[in-house]
Amino acid sequence: MISIRECISESDLLTAREQHISFISEEVKKRVDFYKNLFETIQLTHQGKIEDDDIENNIKKIKLHHSQYDSFIKVIFKDNKSVDKKYKKLKNKSLFREELKDFKKVLKILNDLHTNCRCILGLDLSSNEEDIVLYKKYEENYRNYKILLNKIFDYENWFQKITPEKEWGPYQLTKKLGIQVCCYCNRQYTFTLSKGVKKITRPELDHFLPKSKHPLLALNFFNLIPSCSVCNRDCKGTVDFSYEKYLSPYESNPKHQLIKYDYKPETYLGAIGKTDEIKVFTKINEENEDQRLQEKVKGNIKVFEYNKIANEHRDIVQEIIKKRFLFNDKYIETLQQAFPDIHLTLEEAYQLAYGNFYDEKEFTKRPLAKLTKDIAVATGVIKNKIS
Repeated sequence: MISIRECISESDLLTAREQHISFISEEVKKRVDFYKNLFETIQLTHQGKIEDDDIENNIKKIKLHHSQYDSFIKVIFKDNKSVDKKYKKLKNKSLFREELKDFKKVLKILNDLHTNCRCILGLDLSSNEEDIVLYKKYEENYRNYKILLNKIFDYENWFQKITPEKEWGPYQLTKKLGIQVCCYCNRQYTFTLSKGVKKITRPELDHFLPKSKHPLLALNFFNLIPSCSVCNRDCKGTVDFSYEKYLSPYESNPKHQLIKYDYKPETYLGAIGKTDEIKVFTKINEENEDQRLQEKVKGNIKVFEYNKIANEHRDIVQEIIKKRFLFNDKYIETLQQAFPDIHLTLEEAYQLAYGNFYDEKEFTKRPLAKLTKDIAVATGVIKNKIS
């Protein structure tokens, strides 16, 4: 797995986070304001302070797209399949969901959300203990209002549909991060490409903590992980992730070394790179003594089928082994000596030799950069010198 923090500077990461929060919070606050106005109107209606004919006009003081009013209002009813006479239904409290009948409490929650939405959108649960404490508090306070949170922090029907030419959206987020290869597997390209309003391709955005259980985090910056469809849909799917059992690409993972690739020859010919009779696998970094962290790494290895998928890249590993057999430990040095006039650096010679990047900070630029480097180190061809 590739660490996002190893491949993007902290200042660039914070800039992207701030852009995300600034844009998203405007829409979130507008949705909160709509519900605040809706429940204030309902409250006044039940107090007989608003006439029937004025209910709709009062609700629409907060402007939404004309197609949104029905969907935003109907969720407050126990039976929300029909929105017929929805404005008249607002007068009948018995039709409301049980948790929404206490108007005063609902309005307090909405006021809190309006105040805290920027904080919620930027919570970093991967490494910030204060943010973890805050999130537990918010989760407890808002847990009974999931039906409203789904509309307020709407990923499916709003955020993911934002087109590339807008100020911010999924295309702008992934472009800003500059992650060109899946963070989870480092196998698949995840380019962000568009043409005006036309969507071409971008990474999928995996919700590290599932939005079905954590609606507050549906638009949270650190909960949106650029990934490929194989990892996001085929492997992770509906697995209930948590920070206790799994490792996020936003967590500290120096040089991406918490998980390493290695190999084991199954025959003599495999050992010298003549055949692909080798077993490729992943292992936990033996230098890491944190048992909790080891369990999280094991969780990722299992869910993302790292061992099974890694073994499908025996051809890449075979080539590295073959070069090691033919040139002993001198392959990089031989390349440098072969072109003395151009003064190849270690990184340049390595890239010529293996067609990939040596510097761990560049592992998100090309698929299999981590596997290539790990296997090259395992064969003894190179030493892991980048600090």
